[in-house]
Amino acid sequence: MARKRSSKETYAQKVVGIATIGLPTPVQTVAKSRWGSRLLLILVPLLVATGVITVSWTGSVPSISVNKNRAAVVGEQVKQEAIKAAERVRQYGDSNYR
Repeated sequence: MARKRSSKETYAQKVVGIATIGLPTPVQTVAKSRWGSRLLLILVPLLVATGVITVSWTGSVPSISVNKNRAAVVGEQVKQEAIKAAERVRQYGDSNYR
């Protein structure tokens, strides 16, 4: 018998709900979903760490900017790594390695 999912908000959903105050309602709805909140809590720190997104504080108001050049460089690096990983998977698949 299938277990009923809890309708209670997770901590990730609560954090994202607070962080998205001021955004349009459709964006908030997607961000506060179970998967949306998890993705945001994983992707945003990664994007900040790679320099794609920068946050600067002017007084008590944060300002977020996106570095499109850095995003292109990081995207290219991810693409190259994905190609290498796919080649390794094919190589292991061809040799019947399991």
